[in-house]
Amino acid sequence: MCVKRSLLTMILTCLLLQPFEPVVSATELSIDGAINIAGRQRMLTQRLTKSYLLIGQGVATGKFKQQLQAGQQLFEKQLAQLANFLNKQKQDALLVPIQIQWSTFNLLITQKPLLNQAGKVIKEADRLLAVCDQLVVTLEQQAKGKKGQLINLAGRQRMLSQRIAMLYAGLSWGVKESDLQKQLQIAVDEYDRALVILRDSAVNNGLLNSALDKVISQWRFSRSGFNFMKNNQYVPFVIAATTESMLKKMERITSQYEAIN
Repeated sequence: MCVKRSLLTMILTCLLLQPFEPVVSATELSIDGAINIAGRQRMLTQRLTKSYLLIGQGVATGKFKQQLQAGQQLFEKQLAQLANFLNKQKQDALLVPIQIQWSTFNLLITQKPLLNQAGKVIKEADRLLAVCDQLVVTLEQQAKGKKGQLINLAGRQRMLSQRIAMLYAGLSWGVKESDLQKQLQIAVDEYDRALVILRDSAVNNGLLNSALDKVISQWRFSRSGFNFMKNNQYVPFVIAATTESMLKKMERITSQYEAIN
């Protein structure tokens, strides 16, 4: 049994040590690429909050400090990319709410994680998530096609993987927000539904279906970790590692949808 646990720990550690490296095209940003990047900003709001909460409770502190710093840098970089794209479209105003809320949120997560501040961080992250999501929806509407919808939906799965991990981390730390459990169930149910829609899409090729099947398999394993919560037994490292793997798989799948002609 000890050997099996050690092997599982090694596998999960390897999953976390592999850096998250989004695929960013060197060419001028298209509307599809803008949807993808704006969707990735949604994900970062939850990923950064998750890292903050795990650092606060002493889970793989070094790793999640690196993840937090890398996430802040990526958010800033992508803000600049979106600003350049929207400027050319004469739609600079679309980015203003994100820029304002990012300043507030970024200041909070730069400070030492404290349990009595965690609830506030989660609320500000949700406000940032909302304005990022509004940009994605607006860009999808401008794209006017099934492809934009699929990029948005697949990209949203990236966010949900990190939201699930974030809410779980909040529960495991004992954050005093009465609806965290309810929000977690909503996120889990939404992830389930979206996976079915993506897997059933008529535009999928064999590679996409194979990639989605791997996510579905990983998701089944991840969900088993939620059963321990019934007895107040939390495994935040396990959930963080498995949702990290799901994130990376969905990142590649989102890029595959973007590449469809």
